[in-house]
Amino acid sequence: MKNAFIIVSILLVSCSVKAPEVKITGEKTALENQVIGTYREIEQDSWTIASVRSSSEGSAQQISEEKKKVLTAVQSRKFNQDDINEFKRDGSVGENNMGYLEIRETDKLRGDAEYRTRVTTIVQEENKDRETIMLRSMQINEIIEDAGQDAVKRVFAKIYQDESEVNSWIQLDDGTWVQKQ
Repeated sequence: MKNAFIIVSILLVSCSVKAPEVKITGEKTALENQVIGTYREIEQDSWTIASVRSSSEGSAQQISEEKKKVLTAVQSRKFNQDDINEFKRDGSVGENNMGYLEIRETDKLRGDAEYRTRVTTIVQEENKDRETIMLRSMQINEIIEDAGQDAVKRVFAKIYQDESEVNSWIQLDDGTWVQKQ
């Protein structure tokens, strides 16, 4: 009995316990948080200015050209959102890994010239609006600007891909296209 206790004690002492590796997913990086916060601020500005303008007819509120441009971009994105979601659902458009929409060849696009023109026009508008918002985010937030344009585009790409519906086409960092699960 005493020998069994000694053997068990030796085995326990000689065994090393390794803590399991823990990976936390779903947490945002500091840059992602900065981009999201700045983007929400830009969106809020667009709603605030729109409501102030409509409630104070006749009073001229001075807004810089840069701010007008970005606020127009936010409003344009909201206006085009239903069409973009439709294009994503039918597979004609996907979210690339640099924060832009990309047209993907489908039978519908090949067979319907009017539809192709509509998709192309709206995708071009959306990408221009996204570029405007990305650049403005970098202008008004030094942390975002310091990260560099490529890093900011990748963060916006992640945001847009996360917002996309299941089965939407998204481009991974390595360039491959997959349907969002």
